[in-house]
Amino acid sequence: MLPTTADAQALLAYAGNVLGQALALAAAHEAPGAPPFADHVGPHLRHVIEHYESWLGAVGGQHIDYDRRARDAALERSPALARARLQAIQQRLAHWPRLQLATPLGVHACIGMAGESACTTDSSFGRELLFVNSHAVHHFALLQLHCRQHGIPVGADFGKAPATVAHERARAHATPHDIEERTPCPMATPAA
Repeated sequence: MLPTTADAQALLAYAGNVLGQALALAAAHEAPGAPPFADHVGPHLRHVIEHYESWLGAVGGQHIDYDRRARDAALERSPALARARLQAIQQRLAHWPRLQLATPLGVHACIGMAGESACTTDSSFGRELLFVNSHAVHHFALLQLHCRQHGIPVGADFGKAPATVAHERARAHATPHDIEERTPCPMATPAA
């Protein structure tokens, strides 16, 4: 199904915002007195960056294999390098064609408890962009406590899923009666 212009713009804007949080996190580790980047944040941001780069790399081959990442150790040690790679991803997304989000592609994955099997499933660029955004937010949730312990400023919503943020805001402004009737996020109406 082809995403609407509004859906595509919202998804791409969300990706830009998630990447903006990653950029701020990398920049905070370049400040004097910041904790060492490689100790905790670097490995998470490398992992996030390489997932976005895998997504971007699928354009030519029409398949994604997140398991075949570079695992660039230099990226784990350098907040400046992480920032440069995040900016490059953000720039490509800023000019991403909306129609590309509907393009089907295969997702190859190593599965099994010991990686003994492989499978390929059908997806699309839009669905996989949803995944890499959600995946990044999950890693931010893991980093949230570290950031707070080290005085690295992150927003109150850092590391929270959008539906969680919407739910918390609705509860904060609602009466008890409203809470039972409200949904946390506007629901899309299926196309006829």
